Amino acid sequence: MPQKSVAQRITAATGVDADSWIKNSPQFFTAISAQTTANTAIRFFVGLSVALGIASVLVVVVVQKSREIGILRAMGISQGQILRVFLLQGGLLGLGGALVGSAIGGGGLMLWQHFALNAEGTPMFPLIFDAELLGIALALATITGLVAAVAPAMRAARLDPVVAIGG
Repeated sequence: MPQKSVAQRITAATGVDADSWIKNSPQFFTAISAQTTANTAIRFFVGLSVALGIASVLVVVVVQKSREIGILRAMGISQGQILRVFLLQGGLLGLGGALVGSAIGGGGLMLWQHFALNAEGTPMFPLIFDAELLGIALALATITGLVAAVAPAMRAARLDPVVAIGG
């Protein structure tokens, strides 16, 4: 329902002149919108930096382990198996990082709740554990790790055994 019709209904029912807070406080509404946009941009760039970090770690692993990968390929390991190993590594890096980060963040929040108290001794902000949000974060981090691992995994799977062993 548009704000104007609600304001008109309030005015009609009570005789009090009512108006939309968005109309009366456009700077506040703009600030809230800008904060939401900035929050989304920060989340995007954090996710991108995590993905690039995982990809760079896996690229280094592929370079360092190219000889071993070549030996495995010469022994009959398929490209698909090599691909799966590196995808699994990427997913586990994402999941492990999310678990460690969640544990550190949860510990920090519990410390905050314990030490940041109102004058009467109650916590400043009630903290609520949201298992669904944790699950979403873990899944998103794992997927990010898998996506970041695609290019290094494909590079490892495409290694020529002769070149990898000799080089």
